[in-house]
Amino acid sequence: MKSINPPLVSVIVSTYNSEVFIEEKLQDLLKQSIFEKLQIILVNSGSQQGEHFIVQKYLKAYENFNYIITSQRESIYQAWNRGIKIAKGKFICNSNTDDRLKENALEILSNELEKHPEVGVVYADQYITTIPNQKFNEAYNNKIYHFPNYDFIHLLDRCLIGSQPMWRASIHFKDDIWFNEKYEICGDHDFYIRVAEKYQLRHLDMVLGTFYKSPQKMNKEYQNMEETEKEGFSISFHHLQKHLNSLRDKELKRILKSNILQVLIPFISYRIVNKMRSIFFHKKHFQYPEFTYLIVILIFRKFKKYNKVKYFSNKYLKQYHSRRIKRVLDSITRSEDNLKSILDLDYEK
Repeated sequence: MKSINPPLVSVIVSTYNSEVFIEEKLQDLLKQSIFEKLQIILVNSGSQQGEHFIVQKYLKAYENFNYIITSQRESIYQAWNRGIKIAKGKFICNSNTDDRLKENALEILSNELEKHPEVGVVYADQYITTIPNQKFNEAYNNKIYHFPNYDFIHLLDRCLIGSQPMWRASIHFKDDIWFNEKYEICGDHDFYIRVAEKYQLRHLDMVLGTFYKSPQKMNKEYQNMEETEKEGFSISFHHLQKHLNSLRDKELKRILKSNILQVLIPFISYRIVNKMRSIFFHKKHFQYPEFTYLIVILIFRKFKKYNKVKYFSNKYLKQYHSRRIKRVLDSITRSEDNLKSILDLDYEK
């Protein structure tokens, strides 16, 4: 089958020990309504299983398949960057071997980017499945993960995007924004935040794919929750400080005003309110309490209101652990830290 040259969308499929998923993954992509407009880039990251032999027949049958194989295992972000470097499409998406797509998903996502040049990344909702290789049209009765609409502060709080976004290739080749390969688990969160500094992100309130949640918790992010939390919180901490440090006092005061009520109410009231929110507003995003406290504490630190930093830090730390809030609290007891930019606080210390 002849492909369109140049392709509209380059699809990055990285694989490591995914033999059980790879055949169905490729069949899933073959069924895409714009298959002839796709460039499919398979990156075999030193797999110890038999994906290589399955891939060969697709390479022979289709002109729009590219194949990269490395002798050593790479991180997912190294593999994605490697694949992106040979991408020819106007748009790029990753496509995990264990997830599946609605047949017109890539057509819908690419159409949104075509219609909205101010948007850098577009994403949609997903069905959650615990059944290996469950097709999209078999998942209609599954639980839906409703991702929130884009908001930059919310994106700093947590990754809003899910595992099946699409973005502009120019983000890499023109803006020089790539996946940071020092990260093992949450590098996509860091990437989307850096993209959001230049572009809008757009959520589509529709289900376009499935996300496979392994019952044995084999998904990378579940294998080491401590490392996932550490990496994710470090990324959020860095970018939140960077953002607050870029704002004028008037905007900081506006953000403070919008968050202060939540840190003034007792924790028991906060828990009740959050419980009610989750029941009646399950599609809406609400910040984690720790993140709300962190915003307030960092703004007070920037305004040199150190007594308020101590008060709200200690209020939170009496109830919960937070390395980030503890780091801010510790910083105001060190004269050298008081001379530093807010951005200089390091999550690791």
